[in-house]
Amino acid sequence: MDRTNEILKSIGEKCTEQRRLILKAILELAKPVSADEVYEYLSDTNSVGRTTVYRTLELFEQKKLVRRVIFRDGIMRYESTHLGHHHHLICLSCGKVFPIESCTIVSLDESIIDEFDFLVTEHFLELYGYCKNCRKGEKK
Repeated sequence: MDRTNEILKSIGEKCTEQRRLILKAILELAKPVSADEVYEYLSDTNSVGRTTVYRTLELFEQKKLVRRVIFRDGIMRYESTHLGHHHHLICLSCGKVFPIESCTIVSLDESIIDEFDFLVTEHFLELYGYCKNCRKGEKK
């Protein structure tokens, strides 16, 4: 049994071909993607409609398979929760997204509970700037 079937079964959902393809796309793309990007990625299969992509991503979000990510451009994107906790660097020029695997905010979460008696249950950090390639292009 492949990984997508196992994941879908673990949340108690039917393993339809469309759900499997959408989940597989999210896992393969391994970055925050919009519903339209998932639809385009699957366009060669001709077996998943745009509405199905949107509805399925909503279901996956409810079931905590994906999390919604909205950067400064306002576009709603989704990424797999199976990628583990991480943050993002976003290039303001080319739009490329770089994951930051380490999380130094955990120590801030701990100091917040000590100082304010406030339990942080989740946090997200996006840092904006310019990637190496875009900075090189500006120097020319």
